[in-house]
Amino acid sequence: MAKATREQSELTRQLIINAAAESFLEKGFTNTTIRHIITKLGINTGTFIGHFKTKEDVLYELVGFVLDQQFAVSEKLVAGRTDDKILLYAAETVLQLYIVEMNENLRDVYYNAYSLPKTSALIQQRVTGKVEAIFKDELPQLETKDFYLLEIATGGIMRGFMIVPCNIWFSMNMKVEAFLRNTLRLFYVSDEKIEEAIAFVKTIDFKQAAKETVDGIFGYLEKQRENLQEI
Repeated sequence: MAKATREQSELTRQLIINAAAESFLEKGFTNTTIRHIITKLGINTGTFIGHFKTKEDVLYELVGFVLDQQFAVSEKLVAGRTDDKILLYAAETVLQLYIVEMNENLRDVYYNAYSLPKTSALIQQRVTGKVEAIFKDELPQLETKDFYLLEIATGGIMRGFMIVPCNIWFSMNMKVEAFLRNTLRLFYVSDEKIEEAIAFVKTIDFKQAAKETVDGIFGYLEKQRENLQEI
């Protein structure tokens, strides 16, 4: 009986995550309420609180998955084009800028992920490992704690660039170039390498890649929901 109870509890938890994720993508994080999530699932507030205290707790569960999706798509984008780690970093970060620019709901989700305490700490932890792997050869004197500080700085730049939508005075090309120049300089990348990175990302269809990333997330959630409903 105890095992069945644990399995039912885990199933409910996964259903909450799935319903919340779909709502975040469709309505934005800010406009999604706990009431909306529990109504969508037909559960009560107590059941939700039994698994997650806040919306941020649910978002925390999703951040790692979304980052993994971005990294996977980015690696696919550069496969066969280059094995340069700095150019891969450029592709990964530019892809995120394009994803956010797709619609305001995505912008809201990413803004909150980079702003709220638990989710931003998780992003910093995950991305610190990535940037250390990418830039360690160029900066052998730095330790993990140094890359952690650099990630806090570059994450702040990312957050700032994500918040401001493109407009007639601030095109996507301007955003990408300004972002790469500001972040890569923090990693002591040469001006020549920065220009190479900017030229490289211009050869990639990031608009299509962003769509594929988001479609992949929606597809995964839909498949997961169907699997959970069959249990």
